[in-house]
Amino acid sequence: MNRHRSRPLLWISAAVVLASCAVTPQRPPAVDPDRAWRERLAKTGALNHWEIKGRLGVRTHERGGQATIIWKRDGDDHNINLYGPLGGGRVVLVENPAGAEMKDSKKKTYYAENAEELLYRVVGWRVPFGAMKYWVLGLPARQDEFEQTLDQWGRVSELRQAGWEIRFIEYRDYEGMELPRKMFLKSLTEHAHIAMSGDQLDENDRVEVRLVIKHWILKQS
Repeated sequence: MNRHRSRPLLWISAAVVLASCAVTPQRPPAVDPDRAWRERLAKTGALNHWEIKGRLGVRTHERGGQATIIWKRDGDDHNINLYGPLGGGRVVLVENPAGAEMKDSKKKTYYAENAEELLYRVVGWRVPFGAMKYWVLGLPARQDEFEQTLDQWGRVSELRQAGWEIRFIEYRDYEGMELPRKMFLKSLTEHAHIAMSGDQLDENDRVEVRLVIKHWILKQS
């Protein structure tokens, strides 16, 4: 295992490929995990046009819920659909540089600065979508310091960032692009920021988030 502590990353542009079906990768152990990580960063760091479909679960000390999630990202534009008890039916979150809009199952519309704030204010669930747009790719978010552990193939297996601990349980190969399939997030109590003008979690509001990605689509930018 390799442990790293780093300042914000310098991101590297790279061509992207179309990916859909997942297969379990078969590969020998990496000789140099650090080199494999740099290569992974160069290949994955430029991905900002994608779609995922899967299952999202959220749990606090008082309650828990699940929902099907369909998340489409097109650069700075995000469209997140939640179906199930987590959203109280169907919730549609749309975020772009101008702000975020949410429509609930009763067709009511709400507005805020970002998607995670909207979901919390309206539905009561804390999900750090702002950083997760990087974490779902197996990468640290760009702006915050982080600590990470690499596995023998140069993939992030554990990550601590922005007051969250993230464990990457499983990766899959999607037409040559290895991406996370299962990940588990745990807030580190009062240090977990949720992008709400400095709002923080307290000891009694600890959050666990589980994401299982069943389908990836990567689009040419």
